[in-house]
Amino acid sequence: MANNFLFCSFYYKSNLKTGANKRFENIISSFAKHISDEQRIIVLIKKGNISDRFIHDKIDVHEVSRFPFFDRLFTFVSYSFRLMSYKKMIVVTDFMPIPLLALSKHLHFQLIHDIRNFTKFKRVDLFSFGKIIQKMQWKKCQNIITVSDFTKKELTQKCKIEPEKIIVSPNGIDRSYLPVPSNNNRDIDILYIATFEKRKNHQLLVEALENYSGIDRLRVCLIGKDLGTKDQVISSINLLENNIDVDVIDHVGTESELIGYYDRSNLFVSPSLYEGFGMPLVEALSRGCKVLCTDIEVFREVGRDHVEYFSPDDPPALLRLILDTLNRPKREMIDNKFFESYKWSNIARDLVSYFNEYKVH
Repeated sequence: MANNFLFCSFYYKSNLKTGANKRFENIISSFAKHISDEQRIIVLIKKGNISDRFIHDKIDVHEVSRFPFFDRLFTFVSYSFRLMSYKKMIVVTDFMPIPLLALSKHLHFQLIHDIRNFTKFKRVDLFSFGKIIQKMQWKKCQNIITVSDFTKKELTQKCKIEPEKIIVSPNGIDRSYLPVPSNNNRDIDILYIATFEKRKNHQLLVEALENYSGIDRLRVCLIGKDLGTKDQVISSINLLENNIDVDVIDHVGTESELIGYYDRSNLFVSPSLYEGFGMPLVEALSRGCKVLCTDIEVFREVGRDHVEYFSPDDPPALLRLILDTLNRPKREMIDNKFFESYKWSNIARDLVSYFNEYKVH
């Protein structure tokens, strides 16, 4: 009997185009195209977040209500009961805390996008109970999926997880991103797509732009949801007294709208200090943007020699690199082989092949 699959994310929101949300949608819709006719996929999400991407004859969507009080606790309980009621299958989930007892019935793969809680960009305090529980639970997981070799290394070094338990499945791009557009009407000079939080380091870009003294007007576009630093960034932008226009956009509603911003942009700049992957780099490259990013390990892994790297603490050097790059001719086309490993269809195919080596019945 063939394996069936459960993909679960109670963090998923169908109206937000974050990297985690896009992975959840794309991996499931692509996965359905690669499994056999006798295999089924259950998608388990919070109520009210059904995406058109989940409409497929091999996919069943199950919903869990959002509880008015202690939502995470009651979600944990509800999730545990559902896991016990399902027949044995392969489960891929990113939910924390992990119901390890209920998951022991199944073949469990915990999806980990990054380990920022074990860095200076942590969401929890250094000695918090939640962080300790997180590490303990990860170590007890049957298997772990993560999105980059960098994050796999971080998990082994900082969380002491056996590397044999970890498989790397990169993030990717929707097929609508390829091929590269022929449109040369790029009216945005600099684009940065990232949530507004400390690790995304918007302030470096603003500080670099403070030193701009050119006569040509620069148009800058920042797109991202506020996670704590947006007001500070906007305050700094409002102090700019040079020939720069900055548009700040909360979020975009559709993938085609997001692609439209890439297509209008000459240069994508990411001053981020910490990432688990860095999906916008690949998206920007696929739409013909020149790309600059901080010289961090994961960006080297993802962007390879197709992007240029800069120091995260030298605003004048960043401005010089921006102006030099904007003045260069149009970027040469990237060989399609680069994007093959970032196509969701190929990523899903490889996962299906890997999972089908297991027999869970």
